[in-house]
Amino acid sequence: MYKRQLQNEPNAISESTLVQEEVYKTVIEGAEPFKCFRDVFPVIKTDSYSVRFVKGQAGSYAEKVAEGAAITVDVQNYTKQDISIEKFGTRPLITNELIEDSLFDVVELELKKAGARMENTLNREVLNKILNGSNKISTNTVDPGAGNHIDVADVASAIAKVKKQNFIPDILVTHPTAEGYLLSDSNLAYVSYAGTSVPLTEGKVPKIMGLTPYTCTATDSSSPTWDDTTGGSDVTALVFSKNDLGVICMRRDITIEQYDDPIHDLVGISVTMRFGTDVLNEKAGCIIYHR
Repeated sequence: MYKRQLQNEPNAISESTLVQEEVYKTVIEGAEPFKCFRDVFPVIKTDSYSVRFVKGQAGSYAEKVAEGAAITVDVQNYTKQDISIEKFGTRPLITNELIEDSLFDVVELELKKAGARMENTLNREVLNKILNGSNKISTNTVDPGAGNHIDVADVASAIAKVKKQNFIPDILVTHPTAEGYLLSDSNLAYVSYAGTSVPLTEGKVPKIMGLTPYTCTATDSSSPTWDDTTGGSDVTALVFSKNDLGVICMRRDITIEQYDDPIHDLVGISVTMRFGTDVLNEKAGCIIYHR
């Protein structure tokens, strides 16, 4: 009777649609705390399986022209780069017993875990391209030196290296350990130096030298690794220009499809997304090593 009444109303939403919307909201809630690189990389929508970028030169200059002389024709050297779209997915399995016994907190937890896995995957793929891809950051590096940890001076050095390549950095991404070291740096911890009490009162890294800070909790097993266990080889922070370093090409964002597995008495949900990512200008960023 409930469904029939809904179908007879022109503006009604079916019961199944309501459930689907709630499931989607729960998955996105699980992804939200782990958002990082989708906020600091341009996200470009695409309807193709591959995206081509045409790149020009950075830091070009005009020539001096004498009075009455012809102006020199200057043509940039252009290169192309293709980014392929790949599919990623996970399946949180929920037993019918959980639903029958009204253990909806457990169901909610499984859905949130699925959202977290998807967002962690996006972050890991971007990190892998930045640190180990064919266009990885290799020219600009900062090493605090043996026995030292990242501090404000290292961030300043990274900014200088990026600016030297004719790019203006505006983003700082730190490993959780690096965030901790920066919060304990007297330049930020002391209100008289930092000019703000945010590090002490809220436990957040404030804007540093024009850089907006983010923390990425994803892990990467490649080498160099986004980690803090091996001094001199693990990467603990990134400084880069948001609009120049790289891009995320989103073919299809987080999508949810429901299916049933009667053989195992399970209610399954497929959570998938299709995207591609890569570094476009590796000189627009700098990596800071862990010591």
